[in-house]
Amino acid sequence: MTNAQRIRGYYSRYRRALVLGGLSVILSYLVKLSAPSIVKLAIDDLRATTESGATMQRPLVWYGAVFLSIILVQGLFLYAQRWILIGMSRNVEYDLRNDFFAHLERLSQSFYVTNRTGDLMARATNDLGAVRMMIGPALMYALGTATVVVLAFPLMLNISVSLTLLSLCTLPFVSIATKFFAKRIHDRFEKVQEEFSAITARAQENLAGVRVVRAYAREDTESEAFSEFNRTFVDRNRAIATLQSLFHPCLTTFTGLGFAAVVWYGGHKVIAGDISLGQFVEFNFYLTYLIWPTIALGWVINLYQRGMASMGRLNSILNTEPEIADAPGASDTAVHGAIEFRELTFTYPGASKPVLSDISLRIEAGTTLAVVGRTGSGKSTLVNLIPRLIDAAPGMVLIDGRPIQGVSLASLRGSIGYVQQETFLFSDTVAGNIAFGVPGATGDAVELAAEQAGLARDVVTFPKGFETMVGERGITLSGGQKQRTAIARALLRQPRILILDDALSAVDTYTEERILKRLRGLMQDRTSILVSHRVSTVKEADLIVVLEDGRIAERGAHDELLALGGLYADLHARQLLEEELAAS
Repeated sequence: MTNAQRIRGYYSRYRRALVLGGLSVILSYLVKLSAPSIVKLAIDDLRATTESGATMQRPLVWYGAVFLSIILVQGLFLYAQRWILIGMSRNVEYDLRNDFFAHLERLSQSFYVTNRTGDLMARATNDLGAVRMMIGPALMYALGTATVVVLAFPLMLNISVSLTLLSLCTLPFVSIATKFFAKRIHDRFEKVQEEFSAITARAQENLAGVRVVRAYAREDTESEAFSEFNRTFVDRNRAIATLQSLFHPCLTTFTGLGFAAVVWYGGHKVIAGDISLGQFVEFNFYLTYLIWPTIALGWVINLYQRGMASMGRLNSILNTEPEIADAPGASDTAVHGAIEFRELTFTYPGASKPVLSDISLRIEAGTTLAVVGRTGSGKSTLVNLIPRLIDAAPGMVLIDGRPIQGVSLASLRGSIGYVQQETFLFSDTVAGNIAFGVPGATGDAVELAAEQAGLARDVVTFPKGFETMVGERGITLSGGQKQRTAIARALLRQPRILILDDALSAVDTYTEERILKRLRGLMQDRTSILVSHRVSTVKEADLIVVLEDGRIAERGAHDELLALGGLYADLHARQLLEEELAAS
């Protein structure tokens, strides 16, 4: 979808406001353009009176009252057009921001690998503001300019054709200047927005990684780097300011020259008796009404070029299709929890070799599978395929005996409780984070989930209990507390499939055993997948698979794998030795 098509789509939602706003603009100028004729009548009446000594046809107070009435009515229409059109632009901004955010929520993980958070934030704020200015104020002034040109020129021609043609002599220069500056403003504003995105991204990364910055004493270095970004941003803004500082004087100069020519030539026509003094003043009123829109045209073009540049940046994101979406015919069906990997091979885009190769594995509903292996063996990739955070080829991953793509994402992900390796908490209360996946969850349900996850004892020590704010990314909690909060969040959903991807790595073995003891009762009624590097975490699983270089090297129960004397037995022996050394 092009920029213009998308903007038209938003305009179509507010057709009534567009019509009423446009009508207000037209009526405003219709009323305004009636004022010069009143001034003309007053001047000619006054001149005739002073020259002949006769009584004025109408008293001056009448002309003043009519002129004042015109100003008041025009003011009402001016208020209406601003209230309607600028109000509409705020509504469009509201819709566009919501649509942009909702689209970001639907995009796949791979999108966020190549796009920085700060850049997306800049588009959702600064770029969106520029689009609003184009849709509201710029549109209003553009309509005003078009209206006054269409209405004023016939009135000017009626007074004097030659004087009107003379007033147009500078328009070619105005057109050339506009074309010259417009493209350069557009190009430079795109660079400004790109630099603003870079600044936002740099600030966001430094604030998110402030502990690392301090730990490595990089405050001064990062400040200098930010200063360089900021300097470039200021320089690019100055480049636009330079163009604008030339653009507006150029327009003012050309229109001023035209006005001077009209005053000179029109004065001669009054002296020659070709037009009356009142007509000459009336003509100059119309010309003045034209000059301001012409000068404002430079500002409108500036807003338009900025808005279109920003709309292009927003549109590039809005036109990005999610790599993972509901397949045609995908249905909302209940998920029971049987999972099968059928000759699965998976390669990340751009990778030279597969991460997983020839994986054939069936997990019966209600059973517990454990996945172990060295770092980089493909454990997280395997479980990420189940909620379709990444997508395998059709037919390689099945749920309840049907290809996973045949189940809608809402049904699939709504049936899964997933605690990822990297725990993420929102800047909310403990209760808010636990209840994230279950809107409207009761306090009792939240407390029960916390108890099941082994978090309740810690919450008692928090200043406000479950209403304690955890800070951005859970900064006020320890690693173990964050993991247990995430486990409670997953348990509260009562999912058919529970996935714990190394979710107990930050707790000690005693706490781990206590949590697992509670979880074993809960896992009996649902399909559970445990990913861990600890044998103590997985030894009670119904089935354990050992991954090595993306392939299943061993599979079986705990005792069976120990008897094999292979990778699993070696991992078990090493961990026993580590525990003995730690205890000594």
